[in-house]
Amino acid sequence: MQLGLKLYSTEIALIPAAKKLQEQSFFDFIELYVVPNSYKNNIDQWMHFDVQFLIHAPHTAHGVNLANSELLRSNMEVYQEVKAFSDALQSKYIIVHGGSDGTLEEVIHQLGIIEDDRIRLENKPLKGLNGEICRGCSPEEFRQIDEYGVLKGTVLDFGHAIYYSSACGLDYRSVIREFMEYSPSVYHLSDGIYSSHTDKHLNIEKGEFNIKELIDFMPEDAMLSLETPRYSKEDLQEFADDVNVLKKYLNQIIVNTDFNNGT
Repeated sequence: MQLGLKLYSTEIALIPAAKKLQEQSFFDFIELYVVPNSYKNNIDQWMHFDVQFLIHAPHTAHGVNLANSELLRSNMEVYQEVKAFSDALQSKYIIVHGGSDGTLEEVIHQLGIIEDDRIRLENKPLKGLNGEICRGCSPEEFRQIDEYGVLKGTVLDFGHAIYYSSACGLDYRSVIREFMEYSPSVYHLSDGIYSSHTDKHLNIEKGEFNIKELIDFMPEDAMLSLETPRYSKEDLQEFADDVNVLKKYLNQIIVNTDFNNGT
Protein backbone atom coordinates (compact mmCIF):
# COMPACT_ATOMS: atom_id res chain seq x y z
CA MET A 1 0.00 0.00 0.00
CA GLN A 2 1.17 3.51 -0.84
CA LEU A 3 0.45 6.24 1.71
CA GLY A 4 -0.20 9.83 0.72
CA LEU A 5 0.34 13.14 2.51
CA LYS A 6 -2.21 15.81 1.65
CA LEU A 7 -0.89 19.37 1.35
CA TYR A 8 -2.12 22.63 -0.16
CA SER A 9 -0.26 24.23 -3.04
CA THR A 10 0.35 27.31 -0.88
CA GLU A 11 2.04 25.31 1.91
CA ILE A 12 5.55 25.61 0.53
CA ALA A 13 6.85 26.38 4.03
CA LEU A 14 6.13 22.75 4.91
CA ILE A 15 8.27 21.30 2.12
CA PRO A 16 11.36 20.84 4.37
CA ALA A 17 9.27 19.01 6.97
CA ALA A 18 7.69 16.89 4.23
CA LYS A 19 11.10 15.98 2.81
CA LYS A 20 12.24 14.86 6.26
CA LEU A 21 9.20 12.59 6.62
CA GLN A 22 9.77 11.27 3.11
CA GLU A 23 13.31 10.28 4.06
CA GLN A 24 11.84 8.41 7.04
CA SER A 25 9.34 6.58 4.79
CA PHE A 26 6.22 8.13 6.29
CA PHE A 27 4.60 8.56 2.87
CA ASP A 28 5.00 7.57 -0.77
CA PHE A 29 3.22 10.40 -2.55
CA ILE A 30 1.76 13.86 -2.01
CA GLU A 31 -1.83 14.68 -2.82
CA LEU A 32 -1.59 18.39 -3.61
CA TYR A 33 -4.74 20.47 -3.35
CA VAL A 34 -4.57 23.35 -5.82
CA VAL A 35 -5.43 26.70 -4.26
CA PRO A 36 -6.53 28.96 -7.13
CA ASN A 37 -3.97 31.51 -8.36
CA SER A 38 -1.05 29.80 -6.63
CA TYR A 39 0.73 28.34 -9.68
CA LYS A 40 2.96 31.28 -10.57
CA ASN A 41 4.43 31.80 -7.11
CA ASN A 42 4.69 28.18 -5.98
CA ILE A 43 5.15 25.72 -8.82
CA ASP A 44 8.97 25.97 -8.90
CA GLN A 45 9.26 24.90 -5.26
CA TRP A 46 7.02 21.88 -5.81
CA MET A 47 8.86 20.89 -8.98
CA HIS A 48 12.10 20.65 -6.99
CA PHE A 49 10.50 18.11 -4.64
CA ASP A 50 11.41 14.65 -5.93
CA VAL A 51 8.21 12.79 -5.05
CA GLN A 52 5.16 11.40 -6.80
CA PHE A 53 2.26 13.87 -6.93
CA LEU A 54 -1.47 13.50 -7.27
CA ILE A 55 -3.47 16.68 -7.85
CA HIS A 56 -6.70 17.53 -6.05
CA ALA A 57 -8.71 20.19 -7.85
CA PRO A 58 -10.24 23.00 -5.78
CA HIS A 59 -13.88 22.63 -4.75
CA THR A 60 -16.68 24.76 -3.35
CA ALA A 61 -14.47 26.04 -0.51
CA HIS A 62 -12.57 27.96 -3.21
CA GLY A 63 -15.55 28.87 -5.38
CA VAL A 64 -15.41 25.93 -7.79
CA ASN A 65 -18.69 24.09 -8.29
CA LEU A 66 -19.22 21.82 -11.29
CA ALA A 67 -22.94 21.56 -10.51
CA ASN A 68 -23.52 25.30 -11.01
CA SER A 69 -24.02 26.39 -14.63
CA GLU A 70 -23.41 30.05 -13.71
CA LEU A 71 -19.85 29.16 -12.70
CA LEU A 72 -18.99 27.35 -15.93
CA ARG A 73 -16.53 29.96 -17.19
CA SER A 74 -14.75 30.48 -13.87
CA ASN A 75 -14.67 26.72 -13.25
CA MET A 76 -12.95 26.12 -16.58
CA GLU A 77 -10.45 28.91 -15.92
CA VAL A 78 -9.51 27.25 -12.63
CA TYR A 79 -9.21 23.88 -14.33
CA GLN A 80 -6.63 25.33 -16.70
CA GLU A 81 -4.49 26.03 -13.65
CA VAL A 82 -5.25 22.55 -12.30
CA LYS A 83 -4.05 21.02 -15.56
CA ALA A 84 -0.93 23.20 -15.46
CA PHE A 85 -0.09 21.86 -11.98
CA SER A 86 -0.81 18.31 -13.15
CA ASP A 87 1.38 18.64 -16.24
CA ALA A 88 4.28 20.27 -14.39
CA LEU A 89 4.26 17.68 -11.59
CA GLN A 90 3.43 14.74 -13.88
CA SER A 91 0.38 13.83 -11.84
CA LYS A 92 -1.25 10.55 -12.77
CA TYR A 93 -4.65 11.61 -11.43
CA ILE A 94 -6.69 14.76 -10.91
CA ILE A 95 -9.19 14.35 -8.07
CA VAL A 96 -12.43 16.33 -8.38
CA HIS A 97 -15.68 16.90 -6.48
CA GLY A 98 -19.03 17.00 -8.24
CA GLY A 99 -20.05 20.17 -6.46
CA SER A 100 -23.25 21.00 -4.60
CA ASP A 101 -26.86 22.03 -5.24
CA GLY A 102 -27.25 22.76 -8.96
CA THR A 103 -27.88 19.61 -10.99
CA LEU A 104 -26.18 16.33 -11.72
CA GLU A 105 -26.75 17.05 -15.42
CA GLU A 106 -24.54 20.12 -15.10
CA VAL A 107 -21.82 18.06 -13.43
CA ILE A 108 -21.95 15.66 -16.39
CA HIS A 109 -21.85 18.60 -18.81
CA GLN A 110 -18.82 20.24 -17.19
CA LEU A 111 -16.90 16.99 -16.77
CA GLY A 112 -17.41 16.49 -20.50
CA ILE A 113 -15.93 19.93 -21.22
CA ILE A 114 -12.89 19.27 -19.00
CA GLU A 115 -12.36 16.00 -20.90
CA ASP A 116 -9.18 14.79 -19.23
CA ASP A 117 -8.51 11.08 -18.75
CA ARG A 118 -6.72 11.85 -15.47
CA ILE A 119 -9.95 13.01 -13.80
CA ARG A 120 -11.04 10.90 -10.83
CA LEU A 121 -14.41 11.71 -9.23
CA GLU A 122 -14.56 11.56 -5.43
CA ASN A 123 -17.77 10.55 -3.66
CA LYS A 124 -19.29 13.04 -1.23
CA PRO A 125 -21.71 12.98 1.74
CA LEU A 126 -25.37 13.68 0.98
CA LYS A 127 -25.18 17.11 2.61
CA GLY A 128 -22.43 19.69 2.94
CA LEU A 129 -21.53 21.54 6.11
CA ASN A 130 -24.09 24.28 5.37
CA GLY A 131 -26.93 21.95 4.38
CA GLU A 132 -26.27 22.05 0.64
CA ILE A 133 -26.94 18.88 -1.37
CA CYS A 134 -23.72 17.34 -2.69
CA ARG A 135 -23.60 15.95 -6.22
CA GLY A 136 -21.81 12.66 -6.74
CA CYS A 137 -22.72 11.36 -3.29
CA SER A 138 -24.26 8.01 -4.22
CA PRO A 139 -23.39 4.94 -6.28
CA GLU A 140 -26.52 5.66 -8.33
CA GLU A 141 -25.25 9.13 -9.28
CA PHE A 142 -21.91 7.58 -10.23
CA ARG A 143 -23.79 5.16 -12.48
CA GLN A 144 -25.63 8.03 -14.16
CA ILE A 145 -22.37 9.90 -14.75
CA ASP A 146 -20.80 6.71 -16.09
CA GLU A 147 -23.66 6.22 -18.57
CA TYR A 148 -22.65 9.49 -20.25
CA GLY A 149 -19.05 8.34 -20.64
CA VAL A 150 -17.49 11.09 -18.52
CA LEU A 151 -16.57 8.98 -15.48
CA LYS A 152 -12.87 8.35 -16.15
CA GLY A 153 -12.23 6.84 -12.72
CA THR A 154 -13.08 7.28 -9.07
CA VAL A 155 -11.77 8.09 -5.61
CA LEU A 156 -13.41 6.39 -2.63
CA ASP A 157 -13.59 8.51 0.50
CA PHE A 158 -14.64 6.10 3.25
CA GLY A 159 -15.90 8.79 5.60
CA HIS A 160 -18.03 10.39 2.89
CA ALA A 161 -19.58 7.02 2.07
CA ILE A 162 -20.37 6.43 5.75
CA TYR A 163 -21.94 9.87 6.21
CA TYR A 164 -24.01 9.47 3.03
CA SER A 165 -25.21 6.09 4.32
CA SER A 166 -26.06 7.54 7.73
CA ALA A 167 -28.12 10.36 6.19
CA CYS A 168 -30.04 7.89 4.00
CA GLY A 169 -30.48 5.14 6.58
CA LEU A 170 -28.39 2.68 4.58
CA ASP A 171 -25.81 0.09 5.54
CA TYR A 172 -22.45 1.75 4.91
CA ARG A 173 -20.76 -1.55 4.10
CA SER A 174 -23.16 -2.15 1.22
CA VAL A 175 -22.64 1.40 -0.07
CA ILE A 176 -18.85 1.01 0.09
CA ARG A 177 -19.08 -2.28 -1.79
CA GLU A 178 -21.07 -0.52 -4.54
CA PHE A 179 -18.41 2.17 -4.85
CA MET A 180 -15.76 -0.56 -4.92
CA GLU A 181 -17.30 -1.87 -8.14
CA TYR A 182 -15.59 1.07 -9.89
CA SER A 183 -12.13 -0.09 -8.75
CA PRO A 184 -11.15 3.27 -7.20
CA SER A 185 -7.77 4.66 -8.21
CA VAL A 186 -7.26 6.39 -4.85
CA TYR A 187 -8.74 6.09 -1.35
CA HIS A 188 -9.23 8.72 1.36
CA LEU A 189 -9.23 7.79 5.03
CA SER A 190 -9.83 9.56 8.32
CA ASP A 191 -11.60 8.60 11.50
CA GLY A 192 -15.13 9.79 12.15
CA ILE A 193 -18.56 9.40 13.76
CA TYR A 194 -20.92 6.78 12.34
CA SER A 195 -24.12 8.72 13.12
CA SER A 196 -22.99 11.99 11.51
CA HIS A 197 -24.76 13.17 8.35
CA THR A 198 -22.10 15.74 7.47
CA ASP A 199 -18.38 15.54 6.90
CA LYS A 200 -16.09 15.08 9.89
CA HIS A 201 -12.37 14.39 9.61
CA LEU A 202 -10.85 13.06 12.82
CA ASN A 203 -7.39 11.73 13.56
CA ILE A 204 -6.94 7.96 13.49
CA GLU A 205 -8.39 6.33 16.62
CA LYS A 206 -9.97 9.64 17.70
CA GLY A 207 -13.39 8.60 16.37
CA GLU A 208 -15.60 5.53 16.07
CA PHE A 209 -14.64 4.04 12.71
CA ASN A 210 -13.43 0.46 12.52
CA ILE A 211 -10.18 1.33 10.76
CA LYS A 212 -9.18 -2.27 10.13
CA GLU A 213 -12.54 -2.98 8.49
CA LEU A 214 -12.09 -0.03 6.13
CA ILE A 215 -8.52 -1.00 5.26
CA ASP A 216 -9.73 -4.51 4.44
CA PHE A 217 -11.88 -3.11 1.62
CA MET A 218 -8.77 -1.91 -0.23
CA PRO A 219 -6.46 -3.95 -2.49
CA GLU A 220 -2.88 -4.49 -1.34
CA ASP A 221 -1.52 -2.01 -3.91
CA ALA A 222 -3.97 0.78 -3.01
CA MET A 223 -3.02 4.45 -3.01
CA LEU A 224 -4.32 5.80 0.29
CA SER A 225 -4.30 9.49 1.24
CA LEU A 226 -4.75 10.35 4.89
CA GLU A 227 -7.21 13.22 5.28
CA THR A 228 -6.79 13.69 9.00
CA PRO A 229 -6.66 17.14 10.61
CA ARG A 230 -3.42 19.06 11.05
CA TYR A 231 -3.88 21.68 13.75
CA SER A 232 -0.28 22.88 13.67
CA LYS A 233 0.69 25.08 10.72
CA GLU A 234 4.37 24.78 11.61
CA ASP A 235 5.04 21.07 11.20
CA LEU A 236 3.61 17.70 10.13
CA GLN A 237 3.82 15.91 13.48
CA GLU A 238 0.10 15.13 13.60
CA PHE A 239 0.30 13.45 10.21
CA ALA A 240 3.32 11.44 11.41
CA ASP A 241 1.40 10.41 14.53
CA ASP A 242 -1.53 9.22 12.41
CA VAL A 243 0.77 7.22 10.16
CA ASN A 244 2.35 5.54 13.17
CA VAL A 245 -1.08 4.50 14.42
CA LEU A 246 -2.18 3.39 10.95
CA LYS A 247 0.92 1.23 10.50
CA LYS A 248 -0.29 -0.89 13.41
CA TYR A 249 -3.29 -1.91 11.32
CA LEU A 250 -1.25 -2.34 8.15
CA ASN A 251 1.22 -4.59 9.98
CA GLN A 252 -1.68 -6.72 11.21
CA ILE A 253 -2.79 -7.23 7.62
CA ILE A 254 0.73 -8.21 6.55
CA VAL A 255 1.02 -10.73 9.40
CA ASN A 256 -2.39 -12.22 8.64
CA THR A 257 -1.59 -12.46 4.93
CA ASP A 258 1.70 -14.22 5.63
CA PHE A 259 -0.04 -16.63 8.00
CA ASN A 260 -2.76 -17.45 5.47
CA ASN A 261 -0.12 -18.06 2.82
CA GLY A 262 1.68 -20.45 5.12
CA THR A 263 4.86 -18.35 5.44
